[in-house]
Amino acid sequence: MAKPSFAAKLIGGLAVGAVIATCVVMGLVWLLSRSSMGADMSGHGWVALLAGTVVSFIVAGVLTTVLVLGRRNGFDEGAHEIVWDTRHSDEA
Repeated sequence: MAKPSFAAKLIGGLAVGAVIATCVVMGLVWLLSRSSMGADMSGHGWVALLAGTVVSFIVAGVLTTVLVLGRRNGFDEGAHEIVWDTRHSDEA
């Protein structure tokens, strides 16, 4: 069996870190909601908060993936060259 690459280990570590960070933030929100002026959040509120957090992480992951893959495949080079040509057209 082949050893996992550095990138695979990094992605796995970041995923575990994101899950742990989410749990810590949710725990802090839960603690603060219990102690703040008697305000209490219903079960539906917790489900909504969890769903919003999960969807936000998924959207951030997808957008980051698109950014990295676009950069690797050179899709942003055309825009960079246009800006460079307009700024430095007299130097050529």
